Amino acid sequence: MDAKFIGKAKLTKQGQLTLPQEARKDLKIDAKSEVYWYEFNGILILVKDIVNPKQLVNFAFSKKRNK
Repeated sequence: MDAKFIGKAKLTKQGQLTLPQEARKDLKIDAKSEVYWYEFNGILILVKDIVNPKQLVNFAFSKKRNK
């Protein structure tokens, strides 16, 4: 699995971000969906399901992943 650039978002004065349409379509996220943020060494990771942070870091930064 390779990283895919989806777009950018600008943080509003109220602290809100808009998730790019392509990401919402690819991940099947609609207006009622919840997403979860994790931070690791200054990198934000957004997921659509709660995961164990240790497993997420191992998956995201492992050089040996199934393709």
